[in-house]
Order: sequence, then C-alpha cells, then structure tokens
Amino acid sequence: MRSRSLYALFLSLSVVALVAACAPQPPAPQDRYYRIDVEHPATGSLQIPGTLEMGPFSAEGLVAGRAIIHVESEGATTLQEYNYDFWAEPPGIMIRDELMSYLRSAAAAATIVTPEMRADADYVLSGRVSRLEMVRGPTPKAYVELEIAVTRESNGKVRLVKSYGLSVAAADGTVKAAVDAANQGISAIFDQFLKDLRGS
Repeated sequence: MRSRSLYALFLSLSVVALVAACAPQPPAPQDRYYRIDVEHPATGSLQIPGTLEMGPFSAEGLVAGRAIIHVESEGATTLQEYNYDFWAEPPGIMIRDELMSYLRSAAAAATIVTPEMRADADYVLSGRVSRLEMVRGPTPKAYVELEIAVTRESNGKVRLVKSYGLSVAAADGTVKAAVDAANQGISAIFDQFLKDLRGS
C-alpha cells in the first residue's frame, strides 16, 4: 500500500510539473534604449573663426558604460545599473555629437570637425562626463556634471575651461522621465557653455 501511495504522489507531482511547464510564461522584459537629445539654439555670432575639433567626451567607471545608472535615494552612495535600460551609445559619444550639432546650429565656429576627419584644427574642444545618474525615491531627478575645455592647438593656450553641474527634477519615477530630466540638464549646460564661450 505504501508503495502505491508513493507512486500516486509521484504521478500527481509529475502531472503538476508538466502542466506548469506547458502553461504560458510571461514574456521576458525587453531592453530599452535612450538617446541624449537637446534643443538646438538659433544661429548666433561666430566665436571661433577657425576650425574647432571635438573628440568624444571621456568618462570613467560606470559613467562610461551604456547601462543607465541610478541611486535609490538622494544622498545614497551605492550606484546601480538598470537591467533593461541603456543609452543608445556611450554617453561620451552622444554628448559630443549633441554638442557638435548644437554649436553648428549656433554658428559658434567657422568649421567643426571630429578627429577622424583629419583636418588642421585651430582649436580643440575636450570634455569629460563626471556624473550622469538618476535618483529614485520620492523626489526623482537626474544629476549631470560635465567639464569642458577649449584650447588653441598651436600653443596649447586655454581659452576656456569650466565644470558644469546641476540637477533637474523628473516628472515621475520612470526611467524615461529621468532621461528627459537629464536631457534638460545637458541642454542647460550647453546654453551656459555657449554664453561662457562668447564671453571668453
């Protein structure tokens, strides 16, 4: 009798496992990719009469990667990566490309090129992404910190070097809202950089 009971139990468990295996499974989460996208200014006055060369902005650690990073609350020191949310390209490349389009729209330089074009540059713009992270919690926001420098190629003389940092509140706690806030912050930094370039 005991062996029959064990057999019946085993058979029941096997049927349950088979049914569970055949049951429809929820779809796996899909990866989502986000661009850095800022508004372009109206055409302004020429600030750099020659050729300006722009390389990708440097970054270190998690900031250099494509995964969007966040902290759980204001003041938290533990950085985490979202599992399914990524930048479309490394932030240093996208920020360089957006700033290049921004400065071209503003007519900030006679010619703006990348190093791959192998043009003779009069000035070089270099940058660094120091911070690009999202804050979760009751008051979600995005933090952006960039360092931008413009130097004369012939003698290395610095025309402008400055660090820019700010936080922008997000509309809600979603990753999309945080990315929108980061884009607003980057746009505001570009605006201030252009003003500083005009005053240098």
